[in-house]
Amino acid sequence: MKKLCVVLLTSLLAACSSSDNIVTNAFRTLDTQFSDVAHLSAQLRSDQVKPVSLNNLSFQIASLDSNNKIDITASSPVINFPEGNSFVAALFLPESINRFTFVLESKAGRTVFVPSVVFLNENNQQIARIDNAQFNAKGFFSIERTFTAESAQAIRYILVYSKNSDLDGRSELVDPAREYELSKGRELSEQSFPKLYTKHSPIGHLNIQFKDVFFSAQAINNQGTKQNKVTMVKSAPLVKPPTILSDTEVFYLQQISKAIKEGNGLRAKSLVEEAERAGSTKAKSHYIQELDKQL
Repeated sequence: MKKLCVVLLTSLLAACSSSDNIVTNAFRTLDTQFSDVAHLSAQLRSDQVKPVSLNNLSFQIASLDSNNKIDITASSPVINFPEGNSFVAALFLPESINRFTFVLESKAGRTVFVPSVVFLNENNQQIARIDNAQFNAKGFFSIERTFTAESAQAIRYILVYSKNSDLDGRSELVDPAREYELSKGRELSEQSFPKLYTKHSPIGHLNIQFKDVFFSAQAINNQGTKQNKVTMVKSAPLVKPPTILSDTEVFYLQQISKAIKEGNGLRAKSLVEEAERAGSTKAKSHYIQELDKQL
């Protein structure tokens, strides 16, 4: 059983269910806090859910210099993984990166989303995966992995999901006050120091960061002749390359078309702005053309 060491405030302890001592975190959104987790898990295992293919999945453009806060909800897309159906968070890396550290935290309260992560290349082939999420001192299920050289450059898509086998479990929350009393050899009653648990859930709150990001750059030797050697150039803050990669621009244009067809004008405009910041010269005209098709 996984354990989590958190500082449990008096108000948080007061919010525990008297029946099964499940922690309720007042700072979490109501839909996640009071969702019927068992119902959602059963729904994922039934024929009611229609999984989408990777080709039809909408990806969020990853922010490399700020937090990517993602809510996985009952409205999130569903992908059929080898371990079963799961609501999924999908990120796209728009730049060719030579090195980065991937950090994910899944918040724990009354429920917690147990994350598994798959990293894919542009052909949807798996480059890496992470399954060993562990509770950290801040109270989150946490994942951290550094990617260098060939693997970092190949990663284009990131999928975060929860295994079917994890949905029925729960994890114990360790109360520091209770642990202190036990370390002193004192006998504790369940009434004064009850064990606290967080249920595993198919939905939850994620915070994803990309740290220590390095881009590839073309080196110039002392004689002024260009070489194809790769040097490490750290961005602080990150500076986007002056020209956009062709496949990145194609991806933006596809996502703009998809958003307009779905009637999501705000997302389409946001994608146009993102694309232009990344160096696209076609996004705005493509956006207008797609709008004209809807008339």
